[in-house]
Amino acid sequence: MRWSKLKKRIEDGFADAAKGRVEVWVTRYRDAHDEEGEAWITIDKKRVHSMGSFAYLNALAARKVQLHNCCVEAGGNPRPYGFHEEAELQLSQEGIVDHYGFQAALFDYLNRSIDDVLQSPVAVVRALGMVDRRLGKRRLRTLDLADEHALVCRLHHARCTFEGVATAGAVVAPVSARG
Repeated sequence: MRWSKLKKRIEDGFADAAKGRVEVWVTRYRDAHDEEGEAWITIDKKRVHSMGSFAYLNALAARKVQLHNCCVEAGGNPRPYGFHEEAELQLSQEGIVDHYGFQAALFDYLNRSIDDVLQSPVAVVRALGMVDRRLGKRRLRTLDLADEHALVCRLHHARCTFEGVATAGAVVAPVSARG
């Protein structure tokens, strides 16, 4: 599926109050090796979360070294092929993915029920669930985000603000002007 069609399908699933205000973006650097790129999410045209291939690859390498060192310090034998899968899983849980991982998360998001979206191990998928039209205002109001990723909390707060939904005893005035 072309990026423009995927973007449209994702954003068409957003709550009416979030449409045009929360957007997903991807770009590829055509002159870079393997056409690496970057993905990001904006709220009211301001970038709130970026996921780039180069930053991801650096974080992945650092996490694999960290996992290896923890294994050695604990007296275990390091795995012969390293800790690649475990490092990838940890990074995706922290919202750190490359632009290919972002697109894979978007496809995953499209194919899940809202309950599965909210329980996803991938932070980006859970974050998009906060602006999903399938997530009603009543449920939005009662979500417990105490130990949640910052991006999930940010999109939850934005949606509550857009909808005028009060959370945790606070009254949130609806946002009428963009920008």
